[in-house]
Amino acid sequence: MDLQLNPALDLTYIDQVYGDDPVILYMIFDAFLSDSVPRWHSLHNALHTEDMKESASIVHGLKPSFTMTGLTWIRPKVEVLEKAIKENETPENLMTMYQTISAELNELLPIIEQESERLKQLA
Repeated sequence: MDLQLNPALDLTYIDQVYGDDPVILYMIFDAFLSDSVPRWHSLHNALHTEDMKESASIVHGLKPSFTMTGLTWIRPKVEVLEKAIKENETPENLMTMYQTISAELNELLPIIEQESERLKQLA
């Protein structure tokens, strides 16, 4: 079965890892929306309060979820943010990096939500 996913996602990666299994892909998308996205938003608060230990922990735990969801090009940006946190970059620069990634992520979330709903029907 060809899942005909939105080409905004890394379809090559998704196909290599999940094939045409709508069940597992629905589970991945659903977990990203219900767990990873709220944790990403909690990173904003940790950065805002300059809690760098918590910020580093959050961002480290989130890195794989971007790849798993087919947002492979976002992971390197998150890795740069993690490195900047660990290297004590200024809070202003860290927030700018976070906001840049968030803007890109916010454009993609409706796609993941739509695909998650569609895959749920196929599962």
